Amino acid sequence: MKALIICGSRDGGFTSEMCRSFSKGLESCGVSSEIIFPIEMDINHCTGCGCCSASGECNISDEMDAIYKAFEENDMLVLATPIHFSGPSSVIKTVIDRFQPVWFKKGGHPAYMTALLSGGSPSPRFSNTVSIFKAFSITADMKWLGHLEISDTDGKEMHYVVERSLDQGEQVGLSILNGQQ
Repeated sequence: MKALIICGSRDGGFTSEMCRSFSKGLESCGVSSEIIFPIEMDINHCTGCGCCSASGECNISDEMDAIYKAFEENDMLVLATPIHFSGPSSVIKTVIDRFQPVWFKKGGHPAYMTALLSGGSPSPRFSNTVSIFKAFSITADMKWLGHLEISDTDGKEMHYVVERSLDQGEQVGLSILNGQQ
């Protein structure tokens, strides 16, 4: 069992720590994972050209190809993002938009999906991002396993985020492993 974690923020913040701790939680259940930081990659925006509808392949050749390959090789997808203006980061939204070929290509994708969401304010609007992520999960035919929301990260210590994310990783890992039996 393998998980692909796509972190929609820079490395070194609360969201990336959520990813690392979640990964450790999965690992404690025997689920390996890989964390990808698209912000460090050369990924262009979807142009809406429609070429993928015929071929199931994107005609843009960039580092998104590595994400497509990892997507096909993993059993679970984890999308992680800070909340920006009541939605996902532009980084994670660009990645989601570039998954257009998935809608036209059957199979070759994870069976499960979950999300990690952080918000700096005491009451960020997580619901918009959850709606986008669930729509992605449904469209790509992945079972939605829920999500973790951590608000007020501007006022919390890192250990709080680490503990919650580790616990969530363990719960999701056990849920998947128990579901496979």
